[in-house]
Amino acid sequence: MKKKSGTQFPLAQFIAIIVITISLFLVVDFARRTAATYRVKSEAVRLEEEVAAARTRRQALQARLSYVQSDAYIEEIARTQLKWARQGETVVVVMPTPQAVPVPSSEGKPFAATDGATPQSPWQAWWRLFFGTPPPGQ
Repeated sequence: MKKKSGTQFPLAQFIAIIVITISLFLVVDFARRTAATYRVKSEAVRLEEEVAAARTRRQALQARLSYVQSDAYIEEIARTQLKWARQGETVVVVMPTPQAVPVPSSEGKPFAATDGATPQSPWQAWWRLFFGTPPPGQ
């Protein structure tokens, strides 16, 4: 009877090794599939965010397109960039005053005013034109 128990023991070890090997393979395969599923889901979330951003941009571009095709946009461009006016309107253009025109200096300074005064910006020129006094803060 001792021979039977001796022969069954190596068979039990052989079966245990096969079961452990199969279990190890299944655990590794499960981990690999779990990692792949995680990558796929994170990529899906990233793509959904990208699609949402693209939809938002598309809506903004469609709104811009409808504005650009409107008469309000055409009038805005005609008035601001082309300096056009409607019939009966007068366009006023402020020319720089002699104090506002910078003159190159030979003393190494980049610019010097013609009469020694500081240059004026257009709003300062308007202020002098309407009120006849220097603008506040000058």
